[in-house]
Amino acid sequence: METNRMKERFVPTSGKEVDLRKIFSTIKNKLLMIVLLTGAITVLGILYNSQSEPNIYSSSSRVMIAATNDMMSTVRALVREPIVLNRVIEDLGLNATAGQLRSQIRVDSVEQSLITVIAVADTNPDRAADIANAVVTVYRSVAAETLGISSIRLLTSAVPEPSPINVKSNTIVYVAFVVGLILSLSLAFLLESLDDSIRTEQDIENTLGITMLGQVSKIKRGHSRIQAKKIKPAIIRSETIGS
Repeated sequence: METNRMKERFVPTSGKEVDLRKIFSTIKNKLLMIVLLTGAITVLGILYNSQSEPNIYSSSSRVMIAATNDMMSTVRALVREPIVLNRVIEDLGLNATAGQLRSQIRVDSVEQSLITVIAVADTNPDRAADIANAVVTVYRSVAAETLGISSIRLLTSAVPEPSPINVKSNTIVYVAFVVGLILSLSLAFLLESLDDSIRTEQDIENTLGITMLGQVSKIKRGHSRIQAKKIKPAIIRSETIGS
C-alpha cells in the first residue's frame, strides 16, 4: 500500500502541458489578428507622437524672501496675481492676458527654505528670460507696496536656455505597442473561449466524456477512384468464371 501511495505522488500530471499547448494553439490560430491589431495601435501611437508641437523653453530666477512662516505662502502667491502680471504685460508689451501669463509662471520653494524659484515657460527662450526677470522686478516693488515686505533679494537672474523642455521621446510608441499586444491577446483568448466548435480529439473527449480509441483518416477522391478501378475488374472476372 505504501509503495502504491508513493507511486501516486510521483506520477507526473499533464494538466499544465495541455494548458500550454492550448495557449500556443490559440496564439497560432489568431496570429494574423494579433499582428494586425497590434500593428494598427502601434501605428496610431507613431502618428500621435509625430504631431508637430512648438518647442517650449523654460527660464527661471531665484529670489530669497525673508518672511515669517505665516506670511510666506501669501508672499509667494503674490507672484502670480494680476496686480503683478498686468504691470509685466505693460512693461514688456506682451500680447497676452493676465490669465494666459499666469499659466506660464511657476513658483516653487527650494527644499522648504527661504529661496524661491520663479520659472517661466515660453516658445521663445529670450522672451522667457525677459518675463522671468520682469516678474521679479515688479514683484519686489508690489510686495513692498502692498505687504510692506522689502526683504526680497534677487539671487540669480534668468538667462535664455537654448534647449527646449518638451523633447519628444518614443515612450508613447512603446506604450501603444504594449497596449495593442495586450488587447489583441485578450481578444484572441476571448474569441477562443466563446468558440464551442469541436476541432481536436481532446475537444471530443471533453465534450462527450469518452476516450477515443482511434480515428479514420480522411479519404481523398482520387484515392477512392483508384481503389474502385482496381476492384471493378475483379468483380467482372468473378462473374465470368461463375457463369
